[in-house]
Amino acid sequence: MIAERAQVLITVQAAPEPSKTYGDTVCVAGIRIDEERREWVRIYPVPLRHLDDDNRFKKFQVIDVRLNRTSKDPRLESRRPELASIRTIGGRLTMEGRGPVLESMVGPTMCQLEAAAQLSATSQSLALVRPREVLDLKFEKHGGWTPEQQRALQQEPDLFSVGKSEPLLEAPRFKVKYVFDCGEPNCATHTRRILDWELVALERRYRGRSDADTKAAIRGKFLDEMCGTDRRPHFFVGNYADPVKRRYFSVLGVYSPKANTDYGSTLF
Repeated sequence: MIAERAQVLITVQAAPEPSKTYGDTVCVAGIRIDEERREWVRIYPVPLRHLDDDNRFKKFQVIDVRLNRTSKDPRLESRRPELASIRTIGGRLTMEGRGPVLESMVGPTMCQLEAAAQLSATSQSLALVRPREVLDLKFEKHGGWTPEQQRALQQEPDLFSVGKSEPLLEAPRFKVKYVFDCGEPNCATHTRRILDWELVALERRYRGRSDADTKAAIRGKFLDEMCGTDRRPHFFVGNYADPVKRRYFSVLGVYSPKANTDYGSTLF
């Protein structure tokens, strides 16, 4: 297939995961902004920890990249990047710069997304949902990498000739899940795992601290700050390529403008 050049506002950098083929990779997602009709795009695989500085990018930054459709993933938003083609365009957008773009993409609800995913492998697989109420966080021990994942991390990764060596990827201490009401009538609430790189980075900063201290820091950041009463929290969500797991969506990141803002009225 012929690669297509695109400009993408990066909205998601999921937590790195071990990969049999690439050592460790990240699922990146964003909104294509170079066309009249904006659309979600999933960019995978991206060995983001290993990219050279010229190719590395940040969340809420716009990149120019060549993308290919892939027959390995039926989800319509999925693309395979040509990593050497990545170029950043400016710095990270401010809340005022990204807010109007993001709020043009809000919906549907989590209940609607998961119901559609049960019916079709090509249903919408990325979205920005606004929960009616964020109720709590739940924690469970991660348990470390499986033997298969450990072997994947120890192999020589395929870095597409644009990478550099980094220390082996550490497993996070906790699996953390949001409990929320998505706003759909009769929603029985959702308990969905957070797969945001920011969560992994926060856990790593508390590597030498107690479990209690680490949980308190995570609650402070992901519940009290991002989902506080002074905020309008939205969740970037996405589902799995695995047909067995495709009906389930995870929280890939949080968009949390101040409660008194209304970027939806300034859409362009």
